[in-house]
Amino acid sequence: MNPRVGESERWTPVPGNHWDLLPAPTAPHPDVPEVSVVVPYYRDQAGLDLLLAALTRQEMPGGRLQVVIADDGSPEPPRLPARPPFDLQVIRQPDLGFRASAARALGASVAEGQVLAFLDGDMIPDRHYLRHAVHRAARSPEAVVVGRRRHLDPARLAARWQPGDPVPEEAVLDEPAWLERAYASTGNLLEADSTAYRFMISAVLTVHRHIHDDAGGFDPDFVGYGGEDWEFAHRLWRAGALLAHEPRAEAWHRGPDFAGREDLQAGRTVKNRESLVLARKVSAPTARGWSWGSRTRPRVEVVLECSADGDVSLPGMVLCADAMVQSFPAARLLLPGPVPADAEVLLEDPRVCVRAAPAGASPNPDPVSTPDPGEAADLAAVPDWTITVLAPIRPARGAGPPDPAAAAEWLLEAERAGHDRIEVSGPAGLAVTAVSSRALWRARRWGHRDPSGVVGLDLADCGWEPAGEDTDLEAWWGGWG
Repeated sequence: MNPRVGESERWTPVPGNHWDLLPAPTAPHPDVPEVSVVVPYYRDQAGLDLLLAALTRQEMPGGRLQVVIADDGSPEPPRLPARPPFDLQVIRQPDLGFRASAARALGASVAEGQVLAFLDGDMIPDRHYLRHAVHRAARSPEAVVVGRRRHLDPARLAARWQPGDPVPEEAVLDEPAWLERAYASTGNLLEADSTAYRFMISAVLTVHRHIHDDAGGFDPDFVGYGGEDWEFAHRLWRAGALLAHEPRAEAWHRGPDFAGREDLQAGRTVKNRESLVLARKVSAPTARGWSWGSRTRPRVEVVLECSADGDVSLPGMVLCADAMVQSFPAARLLLPGPVPADAEVLLEDPRVCVRAAPAGASPNPDPVSTPDPGEAADLAAVPDWTITVLAPIRPARGAGPPDPAAAAEWLLEAERAGHDRIEVSGPAGLAVTAVSSRALWRARRWGHRDPSGVVGLDLADCGWEPAGEDTDLEAWWGGWG
């Protein structure tokens, strides 16, 4: 993982996803960072020629620009212009199938820029593209910007259209309506949450090197079309990225969007395969729902700090554990050890682990340990949210059983509001804390300047109450108390 951001770098940490609080640019070019454009390529010389021609017209100093062509095993290497106005190189990998994600990872590994601008090989960036795509990265090491991918009628190219020429209205194809709605409803992702990965597309994606490396870059194990940009974007979010859509960073795609290139059934087959792959890798509820979990990529981990001892009743602890699993069905539940013999029924559930089994005892099979925060290699294993219960609690009597859909939405609402840490107080003081992976990674990144937003709530206002000495398990499970 990258070292902590230094004070000398004069970065300005901002809470939540508030990229709008970053300092505004003061002039067109004084703080333009070094940019590496990474282009995955496969047997498309004509497209590459258009892309490189468009990059020569960019409104930024050529000495600050590097272009890396990552060839995904083309039979013949791409031909390059004789005297490009920027550093230009090709790096190649063997043809082992469609491996655009691996190509991007390979290109990033040799890129030298402070900012990585990923552009697909069939994109034609407008002359203003890089200026608008990189300006936030000049102000935050957490900046991740998705541009606007527009669609050009290929017939326009046959009419000798060149990059930088005006595009007549009749040559503009439809943009995906779902993306337009998403950007409009979130204020260009200002109100993003962990499901916003769906709106980050690698064809026009710009990432600061610091957050890129913290999140681990593109996953080279993806083979086949689609999904790798969403999986990477979700890791970026969990590592504390500032996700933004910049509509002024326009680039043209030759031809229609994916939905317009495939017949309905063929497209559904591709997207279903993509969904099944992402369900194994992405913990957000839009990737696998709120009831299907993962032993290695949990969305929520519940840690019970309350053990059944002189101050906590065994029935109260058991009811609390059951209520939390009902609220978060896919959660991993960690119990304090040792678990009393009367409560060992809880350990029969594969979601439940003992945090510290006593010497000589048999621990729950295949327990999942919690990695130390701040280790990039362990980002996938750290839950999106860790909920620590300090005293046994239960849904308020008369409120009905826990609603897992409402619990999932509660966390998403916190993310959209920029609340990376939640503290819930009961009658006896602090009862529950919820800490996101974003808070853990940003605390390491910023040190004492950690911008994570903290919100305090009241247990009763959340519809819960302490699980007292009068706990009646039969009534709880039977549904009458």
